[in-house]
Amino acid sequence: MMRWGSIIFSLPAILLLSLYGWELSTVNDCIDQGLSYSFELSTCIEGKQDVSSPFYARYTFLVNGMLLLSVVGSIMMTAAMIQRGMVRNQ
Repeated sequence: MMRWGSIIFSLPAILLLSLYGWELSTVNDCIDQGLSYSFELSTCIEGKQDVSSPFYARYTFLVNGMLLLSVVGSIMMTAAMIQRGMVRNQ
């Protein structure tokens, strides 16, 4: 249970950081080309960007679901540590 808990705890955070970094990279590529990024269309557009919405505002259910999954993983790890108890190396 400890192994599964640590996997369930860490994978959602890694996934969220990867998705955010990928999107940020796309936005920076558009800016480097002298364009703006449209978050509604998910493409580069000409002209000035009006509104920059945060990642959380656009993907609320994804972010909340991943964070909830991470909490479940941390509870699994905590339960596994409590079940094992204190072990001394002698």
